[in-house]
Amino acid sequence: MKIKIFAACAAAMLMLTGCGNTIGQNKDMVVAPKPKTTEAVPTVDEDSVESEKPEEPTESAAKDDKKDEKKTSKATTTKAPETTTKPVTTTAKPEEGTYEYFNGCILANSGTSNVRAMEEYYYNSENGRYLADCVDVYADSVGSNVNTYLMMIPTSQEFYIPDDLRDSYPDQKECADEVYSMMTSGKSVPINSTLEDHKGEYLYSRSDYHWQPLAAYYASKVFAEKAGVDFSSLDSYEKVEREGYLGAFYSVNGIYPLEESPDTFTYYKPANLDSLNVLFHDTYFGEGVPSSLFFEDNDISASYTVFVGTDDTILEVDTDADNDRVLVIFKDSYGNALVPFLTSSFSKIYLCDNRFFNINSVDFAKEVGATDVLFALGAASSSSYDKISLIESNMNQ
Repeated sequence: MKIKIFAACAAAMLMLTGCGNTIGQNKDMVVAPKPKTTEAVPTVDEDSVESEKPEEPTESAAKDDKKDEKKTSKATTTKAPETTTKPVTTTAKPEEGTYEYFNGCILANSGTSNVRAMEEYYYNSENGRYLADCVDVYADSVGSNVNTYLMMIPTSQEFYIPDDLRDSYPDQKECADEVYSMMTSGKSVPINSTLEDHKGEYLYSRSDYHWQPLAAYYASKVFAEKAGVDFSSLDSYEKVEREGYLGAFYSVNGIYPLEESPDTFTYYKPANLDSLNVLFHDTYFGEGVPSSLFFEDNDISASYTVFVGTDDTILEVDTDADNDRVLVIFKDSYGNALVPFLTSSFSKIYLCDNRFFNINSVDFAKEVGATDVLFALGAASSSSYDKISLIESNMNQ
């Protein structure tokens, strides 16, 4: 097995950081830990929001009544149209100077129908190197007969930040490209340019840090092409719209100007939905319990959980795809939106959350016969030492 050793004076760094994580412990391979970034981190904890109960805002009773009225959901189902790059009002570019910092986030176009909140993005090359080596060591450990991929998923800031703030933050495409260039065994799934080409469409919620499922569709297509598997066009999906969505920027960060223009959350149900066999396993991969890919009764405020439902499980999906490809996805919450778009591409899919995984991740991939492993991480996770270290620790369970 390839031995990964980097970062001069690793022992000295270990003493300074007090961190004892090593990749491939007792497996003849070592990756020295990287120092935690000293830069600021986003206020929104995107990995825990979904399981937390949003706090009620401390507003007047009159405003509470008004807010509750506006959170009423309305869902409609239609056939998905052919994709288009025609701009929509929800993705208009902020005018110069029309932004403010609000509860740790950037708020653009306040007071208009294009109001948008964005989390701040930070990155350093040390953590980028750590991520690249984690993926490489996983690829080496699971074996060359398994394709191991990394998809770094950008945030909305990458596409909609006001021009006069752009130079104040790292370019997310450049950061992703740097990480991809450092990998030697893992395969990259670059999606920034594809999303850039479609940024005039409804790719990101304005009131939530997650991408909309439409963005996940384009990312899934890039991945399917990279993996060399079939991929269904969007017009084969059933389109469902949920109006009145106010996400975590509103409910957790308390950015109340967003309530004047809530999002429409749009998701897509695959044509082979009735053919899928879905099981939920606990985080130790115990006996599976029959379940569903979509949870359409979830409250409008929890719209992003409409697919998969919860993160603290291992999801198993048997499809009707006629091939022998088995995909394991290790992800944060961004990865949930990928699954519906890959049900025609792989015969079986396992969805595993890095935060809720209690068995050895390399052994797991071998046990289920994985042919492909995808690490799908949102930008905040892929730039965070703590979130990256989960890849390492899960290899040593």
